[in-house]
Amino acid sequence: MIPTYWEHEIVQVKAHHKPERFDVVVLHPPDAQTELYLKRVIGLPGEQIDYQNGRLLVNGAVIFDKFAEQTEDFSWSDSYKQVIPEGYYFVLGDNRSISKDSRIFGLVSEKQILGIVQEGNTKK
Repeated sequence: MIPTYWEHEIVQVKAHHKPERFDVVVLHPPDAQTELYLKRVIGLPGEQIDYQNGRLLVNGAVIFDKFAEQTEDFSWSDSYKQVIPEGYYFVLGDNRSISKDSRIFGLVSEKQILGIVQEGNTKK
């Protein structure tokens, strides 16, 4: 999540009910259940996500994402056959060129999300 968060940075995490778009969450990735990742929620249940020419498209509508220009083109239909199911999320790291995220390990279930990072309250 560099430059937003640095390795070994202490963050405050609050419990979650339903993450919102652009919340940073702490999660266990589907392919490494003992690890903890910080990722940004991009896609919500019922949506499909595309990145084209440095823009985030949610169900075809352009949504501002401050990291979109750093994101390689991504076509939802190349990886998924239907919209994000209820109880699942599409997450990306802020350092998009090297992030291991939903583009690699797939959607994250709500059960894998431990909490939402309380932004603005970080300490080094």
